[in-house]
Amino acid sequence: MLSWPRGTSPRVKHDAYNYECHIDAIPDGIGLMEMKKARGHHWLHSKTARKKSRGQSIVEFMVLLPLLVMMLSGLIEFGFMLNFYLDLIDGAREIARFGANLDPLEPDDGIMDCVNSTYFYRLLPCMADQILSEQVVLNPATDDLVISAIAAASGSVTLRLPDADGWSYKGNHVSKFTTAQISGMLNAAAPATGMVMVEVYYDYHMVLGLPWITMFVPDTITLHAYSIMPNAYVEPTPTP
Repeated sequence: MLSWPRGTSPRVKHDAYNYECHIDAIPDGIGLMEMKKARGHHWLHSKTARKKSRGQSIVEFMVLLPLLVMMLSGLIEFGFMLNFYLDLIDGAREIARFGANLDPLEPDDGIMDCVNSTYFYRLLPCMADQILSEQVVLNPATDDLVISAIAAASGSVTLRLPDADGWSYKGNHVSKFTTAQISGMLNAAAPATGMVMVEVYYDYHMVLGLPWITMFVPDTITLHAYSIMPNAYVEPTPTP
């Protein structure tokens, strides 16, 4: 059992480095006052350290906030563009599926309305205006619909209608695929077949259009979607 002189109080000293504790005998009252002072000094030091840490976190957050806003707004803008592009893909597929049941070789009947006409190159634009009108509206000055009727045999294109550039609805674009590129997509072992290819061009204008996005990406981005469906009307007929 430890003892200390009469009229004195113990004071515990703790060494934080070698984990040793020492008990010194000091006069009564003085040890208690020194212990209170030490505790108060430690509390003030801890409170000051917490304030400094909190202030440092706020400064770091304010420095990173503009970068986070730029990244988040860029992701939102990209999401808008992706939504438009998916609509274009679905629209091109629906138009090509509709054109699979029409005859591209049929001459123009001269009927200008979409209800009574049976002309291939009039009905498909009518279908495009109907399908794409929900969100994507083709601008006559910049956007376009390009249609090609293709006959293929032995892994190559034997006929492309109305010409090698495809039929343009607004006259703003031509087909993105050359006849040689289409032939490269075909399987040489596949039987002779007829196809209709529909391409949609759409100039996407940014919804947010924030300056830190347009600095790196142009405000107008031309989106292109296409779809190919079989069409028995342009299938090559074997020669006897």
